[in-house]
Amino acid sequence: MPSLNINNHTLHYADSHPNGAPEQGQTIIFIHGLGSSQNYYFPILPNLTTHHRCITIDTYGSARSTYTGQPISIASIAADVISVLDALSIPKAVAVGHSMGGLVVTLLGAQYADRINGVVAIGPTHPSSMLTSVMNKRSETVSEAGIEPMANTIPYQATGSGSPALTKAFIRELILGQNPEGYAALCRAIASAPVIDYSAVRVPFLLIAGEEDKSAPLEGCRVIFDGVSSENKKLEVLEKVGHWHCVEAPEVVGGIIAGFAGGI
Repeated sequence: MPSLNINNHTLHYADSHPNGAPEQGQTIIFIHGLGSSQNYYFPILPNLTTHHRCITIDTYGSARSTYTGQPISIASIAADVISVLDALSIPKAVAVGHSMGGLVVTLLGAQYADRINGVVAIGPTHPSSMLTSVMNKRSETVSEAGIEPMANTIPYQATGSGSPALTKAFIRELILGQNPEGYAALCRAIASAPVIDYSAVRVPFLLIAGEEDKSAPLEGCRVIFDGVSSENKKLEVLEKVGHWHCVEAPEVVGGIIAGFAGGI
């Protein structure tokens, strides 16, 4: 698997079209959420890679992008994304982010409009005092007891009523593949995340929400969506889907993103 040494750490990634995007296609870069990896997006890629270049990364501190003790913030993850684009000589891309990654891509849309063609936020978290409390507690739990308590609860509590056992097993494997110290550091990054100036997001914007998402409830998603200034924005709510949209409803999510990317 290819890797890049950027900002004093190593990021592992996959690139569907290393020689460049197909003609008239977009380059799309994907940022996963907490306790996940680039593999979260692989179920939706068949809907996209025929026409678009898709770059999926393991966020620093997650999966194969080893945590080395460097502090992590939402802003530092966003800076890593820009550094990946720089390293691969990509002038602009569509940024897709899930959950924590939704925070990242919204920040990218607000602060790096010269590098971002469009933003897709999938179940993005909206900073709040409750989110801070939950993430700080989760960081403490993982620091004391390891990653297994998360793997034994999240796949069952954070998915929707339409999720089969195989989906939950895959999520469990994603979580078990995390370094506890990296996971805890990312929890702290979410806990300390400031509210983004959503009105600064003027690029095309798509928000995909789960009807049964308890981690990024529809109420918070609507705050984000209503705050975005883009004249080209759309909100899609998926029935019987919880917080792990791309593995709960991959064909639906992939189709929605393909339509969005093709229309930019």
